[in-house]
Amino acid sequence: MYRKHHTRGIIISSQIEGNDSRRINIFTESFGLLSTRVQGARNIHSKLRGGSQDFSFGEFSLVHGKSGWRVVSVRAEINYFEAFRDSPPKLKIAGNILSLIKKLVAEEARPTESFGQVKTPLFSVVSIFFDFLVSAKEQDIALAECLTLVRILHILGYMKHDPELLIPMSYSEINIKDLEMITPKRSKMIELINESLKAT
Repeated sequence: MYRKHHTRGIIISSQIEGNDSRRINIFTESFGLLSTRVQGARNIHSKLRGGSQDFSFGEFSLVHGKSGWRVVSVRAEINYFEAFRDSPPKLKIAGNILSLIKKLVAEEARPTESFGQVKTPLFSVVSIFFDFLVSAKEQDIALAECLTLVRILHILGYMKHDPELLIPMSYSEINIKDLEMITPKRSKMIELINESLKAT
C-alpha cells in the first residue's frame, strides 16, 4: 500500500492524458514542483475534476507508485483563473509568475526519506502574492509583482541581495508600507530582475 503525502499546492499547467485523465504540474508547499497524473479528471462526475484545473489552489493528497506521482484527492480553496478573470493584467501576471516557477524550479521525481518535512519559503512568497493580488488596487500591482520577482530570484540563487536597496527580503508578506518604501527603487529593481532572468 502506497503512503499518502499531503500538501498545499497550485496547479501551474495541465494536459490531456489518455481517455479521461490529465497530467498536471503542481507547485507544492512541501515537495516543490511535481508532475502528477489525475485519473478520471476529465470525467464530468469525477470528484477530482474541479480541483485539477489550471490555477487551482488547494490541499492535495498524492501517492508515488511505479508509474510516478498520482493525485488521489483534492480540497480546492480557490481557482485564481476565475478570481482574475475580470482583470486581464492580474491574470497575465499570475501566469507569468507560474511560468517562471515551472522554468526555474527542478521537478521532484520521487519521494526521499525526509520528503515533505521542509516547507519551501518560495511557495509562501508565491501564495502570499496571489492572495494580495486578489484584492490589490491597480496602482499597487506592478510594485508587488516587482517585489515578488526579486524575492523569487533571490531564493532560487539567481539574484544577490543588495543591502543598499533595503528591499524587504526576510519575510513573505506584502504590505503597503513596503511598497511605498521601494517605489523610488523600482527602476533599479527591474534592472536587477532583467539581468537575473538573462542568466537563467
